[in-house]
Amino acid sequence: MWHRVIGQQRVKNILLSALRTNRLPHAYLFAGNEGVGKDAMALELARVLHCEKKNEEACGECASCLKLNTLQHPDVKFITALPLGKSEKSDDPPMEKLAAADVESVQEQYRLKGENPYHRIAIARANIIKINSIRDVRRESAMSSLYGGKKVFIISNADEMGDEASNTLLKTLEEPPGDTLLILTTSRPETLLQTIISRCQLVRFDPLTEGDIRAALIEREQVEDSKATLVARLANGSYVRALELLKDDVDGLRQDVVNFVRTTLTGNAVAISEQVEQLASSKDREFVVRFLTLMLIWFRDAFVLLQGGSIINLDQQEDLKRFTAKFPDANLNDVMNAVEQSISLIYKNGYIPLTLLQLTVRLRRAILEHSLQRI
Repeated sequence: MWHRVIGQQRVKNILLSALRTNRLPHAYLFAGNEGVGKDAMALELARVLHCEKKNEEACGECASCLKLNTLQHPDVKFITALPLGKSEKSDDPPMEKLAAADVESVQEQYRLKGENPYHRIAIARANIIKINSIRDVRRESAMSSLYGGKKVFIISNADEMGDEASNTLLKTLEEPPGDTLLILTTSRPETLLQTIISRCQLVRFDPLTEGDIRAALIEREQVEDSKATLVARLANGSYVRALELLKDDVDGLRQDVVNFVRTTLTGNAVAISEQVEQLASSKDREFVVRFLTLMLIWFRDAFVLLQGGSIINLDQQEDLKRFTAKFPDANLNDVMNAVEQSISLIYKNGYIPLTLLQLTVRLRRAILEHSLQRI
């Protein structure tokens, strides 16, 4: 059932029960780790609600389903962060003042999202969900559906709303139109206004199992079995992360992570500067994030190894053992926080070379408690 969404059977059952009993709320808050299928589930629910066959499973063939394949359905709006246009005002339509290249980029990202609901939308300079977009939700929610049934508004990464946008959305949630369904998705529900959370039905999503991810990679991406197994293990419950890892030489990139840590701890300023320059040279933010995510997993493995738990990078166990033996006083919580904050800065368009240099400083400080040593 709902095969476009990987796993999440518990959540599917919750939504199917609401559909069968005609008890859909006016607003959902889908919360869970990044990449586990929150947007995918929101889009699938919209697809089922508007499918012309009126079954519990969308047919994928009717005009409504085909429109949703490109996010072009007039009664389903997908809202995400957008760049600001030149001389844009808060009451302008959200796309009106954007440059032609920005409009083209947004449309392409929406097309990719329609084709693959696990696609991570990446739009240059799109750091915030604009109040213009939320005002559009409020205005359009008061209008009648063009095709009948509910109008569906999906606010992806709702935590990216600013204060004005959040307060505008709250007004809509306080006075919800009868034939409207709002779905907010977020991996950081704690950053939303409590008044917004209280007016939505909260649905928590589970991390995907390694088996779910492995099977999806083999079926959807035709990935060879052994690679699918490795990538599923490294994805840490996120299919989006698994897809991104497929873009790289995963084995080579994991060894690069170890080399980066090793060079950082030597204290050789020239070598550190060179490795930062090399990593930042591509100017590919998504690649840098994938690199740092693998680094985060490596340090988590070091932490788990000290606790006697099961690690992800099984083939790097000896490197991890040498690291934990040589740096028993390393503050691995601070290390992981430093990497996570660097990932966040890269996503927010932070200057990549400076972010990486600051990370090396923080890694050295957290790992080298008493003396400089080498891995």
